[in-house]
Amino acid sequence: MKLKLTGFRVSRKTFFSDLISGLVMAVVSIPGGLANGLLAGVNPIFGLYSMMAGTTVAALFTSSVIMNVDSTSATALATLDALSTIPSDQHLPALAVLGLLVGIFMLILGFLKLGFLVRFISNAVMTGFLSGLGVLTILGQVGDLTGYSSEAANKVVRTADTVVNWRQVDEATLAIGLMTILLIVAINRTRLEKYSFLIAVILTTVVVALVDQPTVAVVGDTTQVLRALPSLQLPQLSLVLKLILPAVAIAIIALVQAAGVSSSVPNPDGEYPDPSGDFRGQGAGNVAVGLVGGIPVGGSMSGTFLIQSTGGSSRWANISTGLFTAVAVLAVGPLIEAIPLPTLAGL
Repeated sequence: MKLKLTGFRVSRKTFFSDLISGLVMAVVSIPGGLANGLLAGVNPIFGLYSMMAGTTVAALFTSSVIMNVDSTSATALATLDALSTIPSDQHLPALAVLGLLVGIFMLILGFLKLGFLVRFISNAVMTGFLSGLGVLTILGQVGDLTGYSSEAANKVVRTADTVVNWRQVDEATLAIGLMTILLIVAINRTRLEKYSFLIAVILTTVVVALVDQPTVAVVGDTTQVLRALPSLQLPQLSLVLKLILPAVAIAIIALVQAAGVSSSVPNPDGEYPDPSGDFRGQGAGNVAVGLVGGIPVGGSMSGTFLIQSTGGSSRWANISTGLFTAVAVLAVGPLIEAIPLPTLAGL
């Protein structure tokens, strides 16, 4: 069985509509990609590598022609745990191995036509999974949101430690984080809701630049965003045994998330996509992610709905999302360094 390239012949009107959808998606999703990099405990730019490689390649092969495949909070948190014992200077080669292993496992499941297994996942399990993920996501951002770095052992204890030591919270950092959240909530109640992340990022970045608060950390304090595309990363075989079990876990988490897309979002012809085909498409996307050192990717329900809401109706919407992300990094890469870390935490 081979990966099939189908669904590319569309009308000129659909093609240009998908280009606009991809442009909007790229602009809106770049802050989220950076935030996922931060959530995974790696260089935030690696979150954008996932969009450039994973979103673009997966869009070529998924059975769902509009499924958005990207790094998610779930894959980012799982990546954080997978890299917890690996030194920071080894994160890039570790991500290369992790992405390849996740992709290979997904491809195997897809070629064995095991997509039917997603039918046995109950709503209660999915609800519990997503609720737990939401709690972990919030707790994982407390440090960047408050400017207080706790040395406690886990997210729950670090959060409690932050509350106990509330006097050490940096007021300016907390203000920017809360401003980000309030802006998103307020804008989501208007006709500009699809741009809420983008507007919040721009406004808070401008405020920090004008006020010049030295205590508010920005992306540039942790990494340099080069105006260059990611380079080819060769896997270090010595890391395979250490990362194979985390890779299997990440693959399962991502596929479970994607099952919601396969079962609820039909293709433009009215037919529902083949879950096994979506497994294979996500597998191809993760192999591509591994070759550039990004965060593992999976089907995103929110990203898929955003593609639909911005007029996307074919594979070209997600393909152009990845390509426009690459163009944005080449054109305005250094400006990304000015984004405050509490803004990304607030996202």
